[in-house]
Amino acid sequence: MHPRTRSVPAGPAAVVVPTRGDHERLRVTLACLAAQTGAPGHQVVVVDDNDPAGPGAEGLAGLLGEARDWLPLHVVPGPGRGRAAARNAGAAAAEGADWLVFLDADVIVGPGFLAAYAEAVAPGCFLHGRMRELPTAVRLLGEVADAPPTAVRELAAGLADPAAPPDRNPRRRTVANALERAVEAMAAGTVPDVAPWLGLIGANSAVPWELWRESGGFDEEFGRVWGCEDLELGLRLHDLGARRRLVPEAFGVHLSHARPDRWEQHDRNLARFAELHPRPSVRALTALLGPEGSPERYAEAVLAVTAGAP
Repeated sequence: MHPRTRSVPAGPAAVVVPTRGDHERLRVTLACLAAQTGAPGHQVVVVDDNDPAGPGAEGLAGLLGEARDWLPLHVVPGPGRGRAAARNAGAAAAEGADWLVFLDADVIVGPGFLAAYAEAVAPGCFLHGRMRELPTAVRLLGEVADAPPTAVRELAAGLADPAAPPDRNPRRRTVANALERAVEAMAAGTVPDVAPWLGLIGANSAVPWELWRESGGFDEEFGRVWGCEDLELGLRLHDLGARRRLVPEAFGVHLSHARPDRWEQHDRNLARFAELHPRPSVRALTALLGPEGSPERYAEAVLAVTAGAP
């Protein structure tokens, strides 16, 4: 659990949101960020990693122009080399920020999202907010397609309320993926904490700006293939002495979407991750990050290798 009080108030923040593709999902995320209450001074840095002449460019430009009316928005061009490079570009452009929030462009958050992170941020810690998947995201996006930002915020606030009981409506039901379950279980002690570095998840995490700079940022050699660039940074932060801290109140709901080659891409980056860091807790990630992965299988796999080590 994170502390309820702070001796030193959190300084200004930057929320780094890389975007490539579907700007209708980004519209929902920005509407949520415009509804924050009790948050410290902050800016929203959108990294536009789209082809400026590609399909949807006009619609995205219109959305960002509209969002400037209700957000402290800073838009920077993306380098077009994948998520790691886009997040680094956003962090580098976050002038004056003491800490960074990395948030994907298809995540719903409630009005207390930034305030929860501000309460928990501390030197030497990287933070992760609780995440859930919304399998019926396509239906929800259809409902809010023509809705004004205020209506989008009202719907999002209900979905992303960390204190709300599970919704009985199957169209609003959220689920935790295996990675999220593992991070929460290890932090709670219900599964052995075989990977104390596991917890920096790019869709919803925060880190002091100086710690991001000291680490060298995300490894851009992961390229445009999906997966693991965020977990690899978490490992390097842990090796620098940083510690994971979960912030359940910084709750995010991912607007789930299909990715036909998801596991093929993930396997490629997972292999690179293991080459960079050939330790049991990395090499055993195949028992977690896959169609049949689970926290229990992962912990067992790491412990089995560790027990057999000389």
